[in-house]
Amino acid sequence: MIVDVAFITVNYNTCQLVAALIEFFRGAELPFSFRLVVVDNNSSDGSQEFLATETMPELVAVLANENLGYGRGMNRGLAAVASRYACIMNTDLLLNREALLALWEFFQTTPDAGVAAPLIMGVEGRQQGFIFHPGILSLYSPLVCKLRSKCWKKRVEAATAPCEVPGVMGAFFMIRRDCFPGNDLFDRDFFFYYEDTELAHRLWSTGIKCYVLPKISIVHLGGQSTSAAGAKLFQAGRRLYITKVHGPFHAALLERLDHVRLYGKFLKYLLLVKVLRIHALRSKYDFYARSIAPGQQGS
Repeated sequence: MIVDVAFITVNYNTCQLVAALIEFFRGAELPFSFRLVVVDNNSSDGSQEFLATETMPELVAVLANENLGYGRGMNRGLAAVASRYACIMNTDLLLNREALLALWEFFQTTPDAGVAAPLIMGVEGRQQGFIFHPGILSLYSPLVCKLRSKCWKKRVEAATAPCEVPGVMGAFFMIRRDCFPGNDLFDRDFFFYYEDTELAHRLWSTGIKCYVLPKISIVHLGGQSTSAAGAKLFQAGRRLYITKVHGPFHAALLERLDHVRLYGKFLKYLLLVKVLRIHALRSKYDFYARSIAPGQQGS
């Protein structure tokens, strides 16, 4: 059976968030057929037991029995359900029915759209940086990256109709299944981090049109601290992305520049936390300490 939309999420020890998503879809009353596919990456927090006892008819639980990572987990979820559209989403979202209805209606009336997303907002009410902008200059210059992100945020916020963008990344987007062959939407070489950036670049380079709907939004809780292992995975994902898209020369050079920048940030916040006992500064210091020297505990 082919359903209209497969909502796919990958879970790793976020049982409470998965339970909240299931409750949302249980009462959403959507005008299209759907399945909620939860791929569990061998969680140890009771997620597998919870999924085994959940009775919502639209739920499809996929127990991977290993940690596949994000992209490969999503591919496993795509293989579990045949659908006209796929909605790729994190577990840490606060969804609303209006956003899902607007996305569905947009696709029905916009045949050239391959990908679409609502505004992705943080819990503080500000738009998150989820719009992809291609080009290597942003990778070399954090200032250029910040200015481009700011420009796109303003452009989308000022829009009164769906706004075409180069691509979207991360927490939530919907895509036509005929935009990619088979079930491998994400590159299998990525484990965690930058698989969404590589995907956005690939879709953009093949001419698939992407839109943001500025009148609707969902909340991405996000904002979780990055562990030492997470910081290493982030750097590995970034290096792999740059190698695939821009080549090994730029990957090696940018890796060196990134290390210099990270070390500079670490020294900056090391000095600040010695002078100012502010929690936000300490959090920044902890992040950069983990990024450059995972064993470092701070002062």
